[in-house]
Amino acid sequence: SVTMRVVIFGPTGGTGRRLVERAIAEGHDVTAFVRNPSRMSARHERLKVVVGDAFDPGQVREAVAGNEAVISVLGSRQPSNPLHPRRPGDPHGVVSAGAANIVAAMKEHGLRRFVCQTAWGVGESKQDPGLAGAFFMNVLVPPLLRDEYADKEAQEKTVRESDLEWIIVRPMILTNGPWTNDYRARVDLKPGRRPYISRANVADFLMRQLVDDTFVRDTPAIGY
Repeated sequence: SVTMRVVIFGPTGGTGRRLVERAIAEGHDVTAFVRNPSRMSARHERLKVVVGDAFDPGQVREAVAGNEAVISVLGSRQPSNPLHPRRPGDPHGVVSAGAANIVAAMKEHGLRRFVCQTAWGVGESKQDPGLAGAFFMNVLVPPLLRDEYADKEAQEKTVRESDLEWIIVRPMILTNGPWTNDYRARVDLKPGRRPYISRANVADFLMRQLVDDTFVRDTPAIGY
């Protein structure tokens, strides 16, 4: 299998931690870009931890330099979401600002493959959403996730307008379930009776996108 030098933005989140584990297990050289190194528990000879702020273009440029591909699973705790309240110092809009800085850094250093996670319900995926999807978008998103989704919309716009080999991955509702490999990935996938996907399965799919061209410049949704 192909091994690469890959930089991961958002490596301390639920999906990010699993992504780092998978990347190391598959033999890749990993650069983990973290704002708070105390939240980064993984240690490995092929793991380099870079402390920086995704809002800082220079720090993003330095992290991207010398790598071959980028995966972003940046997340933001937004003020409108009481389930994940913002901690003091949590930045607002880091997902879209980070995407803009990553795109610029990749262009400067000549990298092509950019895999990034947003969410089902961003962009055109919310059109004709089906029953479960309509409940999610009309009942849950407005009070809980409004700012988070606005940030992800801006992120997708920035990535889509770049000429990189981008792949935007839109998971259903994330769980902490195991890696089962029984998920589906389609651009037109709608939430069904199980509108979920485990973070471990998302990490699996994100890793596959480093070398698979099926969804280049497309927006696969993943779920069961």
